[in-house]
Formats: sequence, structure tokens, C-alpha cells
Amino acid sequence: MYPDRATFGKIVDAEPDLSAAGRETLLVLYDGPLKIPRILLRVNAQEKQGSVAKKGHSISESALRKRLDVLIGRGIIARAGNERTNPYYFIRRLWIFNRYILARCRENPAGGLLDLKILLGEISRHAPEGKPEVVQPRVISAIGERTERSHEVKAAYEAFRRRLGEPEAIGDYLEGIYADIFEGKVPSSDIDGSLARDFLRFVATASPEEHEIRFFFWYAQFFQTLDLYEASAATFERGIELTRQQGRDPDAILAEARISRGSILMHLNDLAGAKEAFLSDARRSGAGPFAQAKNLFGAGEVELACGATGPALAPARFSRALERAAVADPEHRNPDVEEIRGDTWRRSGTLYRVTGQYDKARECYEMADTIYHDDMFRGRVRLLPEQAELMRAYAFSSSGAAAGPYLTRAAGLYEEAKSAAQRIRSISRFAHTLIGECELARIASQKFSRPLPRDLDAKYSNAFEIYCQISSKWGMAQCFISESLLYPSVADEFPDKYADTADKLGQAEAYCRELGLATELALIRRIKAQADPATELNPLTFL
Repeated sequence: MYPDRATFGKIVDAEPDLSAAGRETLLVLYDGPLKIPRILLRVNAQEKQGSVAKKGHSISESALRKRLDVLIGRGIIARAGNERTNPYYFIRRLWIFNRYILARCRENPAGGLLDLKILLGEISRHAPEGKPEVVQPRVISAIGERTERSHEVKAAYEAFRRRLGEPEAIGDYLEGIYADIFEGKVPSSDIDGSLARDFLRFVATASPEEHEIRFFFWYAQFFQTLDLYEASAATFERGIELTRQQGRDPDAILAEARISRGSILMHLNDLAGAKEAFLSDARRSGAGPFAQAKNLFGAGEVELACGATGPALAPARFSRALERAAVADPEHRNPDVEEIRGDTWRRSGTLYRVTGQYDKARECYEMADTIYHDDMFRGRVRLLPEQAELMRAYAFSSSGAAAGPYLTRAAGLYEEAKSAAQRIRSISRFAHTLIGECELARIASQKFSRPLPRDLDAKYSNAFEIYCQISSKWGMAQCFISESLLYPSVADEFPDKYADTADKLGQAEAYCRELGLATELALIRRIKAQADPATELNPLTFL
């Protein structure tokens, strides 16, 4: 699990070539994303508690910024946003996880990596008595870096890369993986089973001449599943480069893959670029029906997130995607095409949900659920919070006691969604569920006078830290908007939180403008325009 404070202190002490000032600053950031004023306050508090020689000494803001820049330059910390937006600073999960792995292996050399059972499900069993069972965000973040098998995949990747250019060695390597899968050596967890099936369909059964190229695209999809978006982009570009070096057509190979340039850009906060890439690939001469369905779905998903729900936009994309999927696999035997069908029905449900057509949304979600139940765990993980949001919407539109069953059902679906996200090691989906639970608690409090849960602030903090770690500006904006909807109504109970809402709403507005989120921008304008804002549903689209 994530290191406790004492172990973290040892990790910081063991970091080579790090100044005393750098160590002092890093220790302060253990508690999560912090802004400059809070970091400065804590660092100076440490200074005053230090040696007699240091007593009374305080550092300036400019000196602190220099410390932080050094840590950023070394890849130890990162910031969410730029200097103009008064950003949050946080420890990079890649750095802390790798250092923790080394510390654990030093403590137990015989155990090795396989003994590190870093599973989210374990955390709830370690909650202190009488306290909410809230998963520490760094544990959730860490899970994205490794699974019990992923370190083997990484090692295999390195071995594969060394052997590029040796067709016989590559063939032996692929044959070995293929045999392992059929001999049952691949762990049976949801994510490993899905990865194995993807590998078989896309890499191992393809032409031997394309194996090494396809490996990189498969690996890019693997990184995307673990929310490692920059690594996914770099691996994707390596696949493109290798394809061109060999004189092959990357579009022809990617037409069979789930990964695409559009999906890469979408997760790198470039929604306009993602939509352009999706539409370009869908319209490409020679694009087959599966490629068209995949990219039309992607374009529609971006438009949905941006509030472009007019008849000629997201609805038309989804309708056309379903048509092309039917052409690609009329007998419903191809799991890749079936997953696209499920995804398209799911997002069609979201479209109906955010436009207030709840019964149509339920029908679409039921269609998606029927498809996903055929061992499509990734789709199922994405569907559960959508279904929870539908129940939240039904509750919002109800009155009095009629809302009770919907609130209960929404809470149950969110619990199920958290468990499902843990099973496929998806920290982004776990964060989505946390923010959904916060919105559910807000609606229950504001409309139905139910008490707020004790762990609400922890959920906001955990979700925000995850979004920082994966650089999701959509996610960070949703945290700030949700807090800005909640805390003004309970200002007496949470005065410190209420005091921060104006600043957070401003940052949310900046992110939404950058991403082009029209629905969220309209909501922010309504919040700013009213001294006592009306209770809002704020339907979540989960980008």
C-alpha cells in the first residue's frame, strides 16, 4: 500500500542529490495537492520548529517557487495548471510508487514484486475504528502504475524492444505469450483477461510481419486502460514511427485497433483536436465499417462532453456508428465490434439523460448492459456510474418520499461502480464515482434535507488528487463546480470551504473554456449570477 508518513520520510531521506530544502518541501507535500500559500505556511512552520540556529527564520514565496521548480525538474512533483492560475502542486505517482517498490523490496528481498498486493479492496479492511472507510488517493494512484502482472508486461515490453529487427526472436516471443494464455498462466483478474484477449485478437493472430508494430499499439491501449495517458501517447507514436519505417500504412493497422489518435488526444485534454482526428479517420478513403463506427462514436463522445447535442451532432454520430457497426458484424460475433455497439448505446443513454429524457436513457443503458455482460468489463465499469447518475436524475425530478428509492439505488450503483473500477485498476473511473457520490450527497441534502456524510470532504480531496495525477482538466473542473454548488448552501458549517469557492469556480471556468465545455460554462454563469443559486442537477458526463 502507499507508504505511511514514517516510511515516506525514509524514502525522502534516501533520495540522492536532494538538498535539505528540497527534502523539507517534499515532506510537506505528503498530505496531497497544495497551493503555494499553504505550502509556504507549512514549510515556515517546520522552519520555526527546527534547530535553534533556524528558529524564527522564514523563507519567501520566490524562494519556495525555486524549490518547487527544482523538484519539478527532477520529475518528483508536478503542478496542475500554470503559474498564472495559482496551481496545486503534488507528488508524481510514478516517482513515489517506484521508490516505495524499492523500499518494500529492500525490506523483503525474497518476496519480490509479486508479494506487493496493492489492491484497492484491501484498504477498506484497514480503516481505523470509528472512521469512514475512505481509500487514500495515493493508493488509488499507485494502482495505475502496476498490477500483479503488469510489471511482467513491462519486462516483456523491454525484452521485445531489444529484439526488434530479429523476426525469429520476435516470433518465439509472441508464441511464448500465446502459449501462456492458453495454458492458463495469465491471472484471471478482469483486466488481465481483457488484455490477454485483446493481445490474441489484435497481435498474436495477425500477420507475423506486423507483430512488432501491433505490439506497440496494443501496449498503448494497455497504458490508456491504466490512465497513463502520456505513456500511451508516446508508445502510440512509436508504433506510428515503426510502421512508416517499414513502409506500411498505419491507418490500415489502426482500423482494427481500439486505440486511435482521437482517443489519445481526448485524454490529453485536446478535445477539439480529438474530434478533428476522429472525423478525419472516419472519413478516410478506404476506412472499413468498424473503423468508421469506432471514430464516429469517438466524435460523438467528444461532442457530448462539449454539450454539442443538436440533431446533426452527437445524436447523428451515434446513430451512424450503430449503422456501421451492424455492417461490420451483422451476426454479432466480433467482440471488438460488439464493444463499440455497447459503448454507443451507453453514450446514447447519456445523451438522453443530460437532455432530460430519462426513460429513453434507461432503455439505452439496458441495451448496453445486455452487451457488456458478455465479459466486457471495461464497458461495464463505464456503465455503472452512468446508471447511478440516471437514478440521481430520477430522484432530482421526484418530490418527497418518492425520491427515496432512487437515492438508495443511486448510492448502491455507485458502490458497485467503485468495486468494478478497482477490479480493472481504473483510477479515473474511481474518481468519477467519488465525484458522483458527492453530487448525490449534495442533491440529497439540498432537496431532501438529508445530512451530509462525514467523509464528503475526503471524497472531494481524493477525487481531485486523482484528477491531478492523471492531468484530467475535465475532472478538476468537475470537483470545483460541485464544491461551488454545495458549500454556499452550508457556509456556516464549512466556512473555510465556502471561502475557497470563488477561486475554485474561477479555475473551473478557465479549464472549461480551454476544453470547450459549453454546458459547464453555462452552469458557472448561473452560479455567478445568483447570490443564492437554485439547486442544480448538474448531470455528469464522465469524460
